[in-house]
Amino acid sequence: MEEAPIFGRDRELASLRASLVAAAGGAGRLVLVRGEAGIGKTRLVSAVASMAASYGIPVARGHAVDDAGMPPLWPWRRLARSLPALQRVLSEAHLDDSARFAMLADAADVLVAEASAAGLLIVLEDLHWADRTSLRLLGHLATELPAARILVVATYRDAELSELVRAPATRTVHLGGLTRGDVAGWVRSAGAADPEALAARLVDSTGGNPLYVRMLLDSGEEAGELHRLVLSRLDRLSARARDVLGVASVLGERIEPALLAAVTGDEPSALLDEAVAAGVLHVHDGTLAFAHALVRDAVYEDLAPSVRADLHRRCALALAAGGGVPGRIAAQWRRASGVDAPAECTRWATEAARAATAELAYDEAVGFAALALASSEEKTAELTLGLARAEFLAGDTAASLDHCRTAARLAEQSGTPDLMAEAALVITGLGDRALLTAVDQLCTTALRHLPEEATSTRSRLLARRAMAATTTGEGERARALSAVALELAVRSGDPDAELDGIHARHLTLCAPQFRAERVGLANRAVELAETARQPHAELWGHVWLVDAAFQAGDLAEVDRQLDLIEQFAAARQHGVAWWHLHRLRATRAALVGQLQRARECNETARAVAERIGATAAKGMYYAFQQGLAQLVGGIDEVSAREAFGVLERVGDIPLARVYVPLLHALLGETEQARATFEEFRAMPATLEVGPTWAPLVSQIGAVACLLGDAEVAANVYEVLSALKPHFAADGSGAVFSTAATPQLLGDLAMTCGRTEVAAGHYRLALEMNARIGARPFAAMSRLGLASVLTDLAAARTLAAEAAAEFRALDMPIRLAEADRLLKRIGADEQARDPLSPRESEVVGLVAQALTNRQIATHLHLSERTVETHVRSVLAKLGLRTRTEITAWELTRRA
Repeated sequence: MEEAPIFGRDRELASLRASLVAAAGGAGRLVLVRGEAGIGKTRLVSAVASMAASYGIPVARGHAVDDAGMPPLWPWRRLARSLPALQRVLSEAHLDDSARFAMLADAADVLVAEASAAGLLIVLEDLHWADRTSLRLLGHLATELPAARILVVATYRDAELSELVRAPATRTVHLGGLTRGDVAGWVRSAGAADPEALAARLVDSTGGNPLYVRMLLDSGEEAGELHRLVLSRLDRLSARARDVLGVASVLGERIEPALLAAVTGDEPSALLDEAVAAGVLHVHDGTLAFAHALVRDAVYEDLAPSVRADLHRRCALALAAGGGVPGRIAAQWRRASGVDAPAECTRWATEAARAATAELAYDEAVGFAALALASSEEKTAELTLGLARAEFLAGDTAASLDHCRTAARLAEQSGTPDLMAEAALVITGLGDRALLTAVDQLCTTALRHLPEEATSTRSRLLARRAMAATTTGEGERARALSAVALELAVRSGDPDAELDGIHARHLTLCAPQFRAERVGLANRAVELAETARQPHAELWGHVWLVDAAFQAGDLAEVDRQLDLIEQFAAARQHGVAWWHLHRLRATRAALVGQLQRARECNETARAVAERIGATAAKGMYYAFQQGLAQLVGGIDEVSAREAFGVLERVGDIPLARVYVPLLHALLGETEQARATFEEFRAMPATLEVGPTWAPLVSQIGAVACLLGDAEVAANVYEVLSALKPHFAADGSGAVFSTAATPQLLGDLAMTCGRTEVAAGHYRLALEMNARIGARPFAAMSRLGLASVLTDLAAARTLAAEAAAEFRALDMPIRLAEADRLLKRIGADEQARDPLSPRESEVVGLVAQALTNRQIATHLHLSERTVETHVRSVLAKLGLRTRTEITAWELTRRA
């Protein structure tokens, strides 16, 4: 088929030309071209490529294929043939999720750099067949496009690409069928008689689909099934050419002459030329291919089932002999003939699942693992376990748990306790109570069957049980389990098992009273990272040490560990490490009063989390915002309502839910605050010590102070006053530091009416906060102390200092509190001392034994005025002599 001119796409071409010009000027875009098969997507993007070439803009093209064995990132790997720098990035080994982030970031950076000189047009075709990792890379690049000289044009049929559509630089072009006018112009250019009438008949029979129209025009017919039209072209070919095309249809849409030769045993070049001449094949993007996917489908469907199955077998053998991609070989065996086909399919699908997992293409790994299991005549624990692992890595925890249970049952039936243990260890991390209970049951069952000498595996199972117990609120049992787990791990000599034990032990000890042991565990994690197969261990060790340093008030150590986290992140382009770095910088900035920097770092952390797909990090972002709101003393309505929306979705997590009454209290909605606080009032005395114990009890106390709830404040005070003074920070991942803990104890005591006790706590809090430079918290301590002192002069000094600090830190709500306190102190002073300021000055000079004349000279007054002030003082104080005035003044000073 000769390439036909484009009809009916003037508006789309104009829009794409505008996008190309904008991208060349530095305002890149992603244009998604959507339409059914044969609608002209490829023809349209080819026209755009021609435009780019005429402007001197380089073009890079890639495509996905309709092949279950397509390797991950295939469209980008095809595109990278013309971009060596991108090829190097895509070929690097990826060990974990953070490495995938690094690869995505590097790939996007390479493409932006490639485009910096002359611009770049990237064409990606058939994204409806693309793997998830390819789509993630496109999504990652889409965030860089607004400031890049890149236009990406991607075609697809009906795939769900909502994340890409929502990207700010994305435009969507929907290609529909051609109109009668469009087709009339087409057939008129071909010299047809009565083009309007012919166009009407063609549109009625084809819906305006350009491929269908074109094939009807070429065939000279006015109607007919597409399948029959394609086959009519095959009738013009020799038998050998038809046989070669049959083999080609089994292999895929793109033609690989060398592979065809291996399967058929013949040199196919002449036969392929024959097919090109007949319009069945064409050269596209430098590659020989079927004229359209629909053409290939028609050829494939016309093969007899037995022939088709035999060809799949021959193709599988040829691919395996040539070192083909495991997934592609497995896909061929799935449809192949022969008694050995199921076993071969299982073998190659298992290998394909491993390869996909190694490339972090977890969704593809699930497909191959499921194929391996489905193809196997015996549903073994090993195959089921492989699927469970892939599903967990892909984020389908529910399906993974079901297959873990099945694998464990099969392993128990076959007497393989090691596989039972592996099934119990698939699901890692934390989750809801039901999930953790299920994992705990798997671990318990595996431990019953596992021999005592399997110390490494037993330690990992116990560590998992400890983490489950911690999350379900059984703190004491969790600490006991973690101690045994770590002891067994150390005894086993397995560094990975020891790290699992350390992780569990650290989690169970994430309360202030266990800080010293946690420091030792964190340092050990950093040491083991070099020898273990867990690259995250070093990062977690540094993060834990930051938490411990916050609790000790050692900001120099905080800074040292943050530097190490930054080095780790930069060396590995580790997305999670960057996120931790920015959020911990936000915590530190807020602690010392750099509030704007704290907000900026928190926003940066959120942006990083979104880029790496860490949706769980969203809660940390809002938790920091609420901590900042508590510090400054209020929150705006819009932010509060947004936070309420997030809190409605968190489920049964008390540490998150306690923010609901807190927000209501900060908004001044006292009734709602009291109503939503009711469920927390009895908690302080019932909670077991664990990771959320200290922050939850502290937040309950903070809300009690805001609401003036003396009963709850007293209960919280009794719990927290048993701890040694320290600096508040969560030991399992600091979100916000409220500085010296005596500050909250002072607030609690004051709420209970124990002002003298409160004063002692505020003094200690002031000393601690001032020592580490926690300026806003030191100001809060001054304000608290000023509010309970009976020495009004000292109270006035403290309140004035607090007001000055709040003014300097731009904390208007707290400044207003300080001003109100100063006003109250002034009123108390006035009530306590009836003398006017001038009379007080005169009294002070009388107490120095000065005469009225000396006082008059000192104050620049007349002697008569001084005499008047002295008489007024005697009358107000009920005194008779100047000696009594002196005695009164000396008593007041004392």
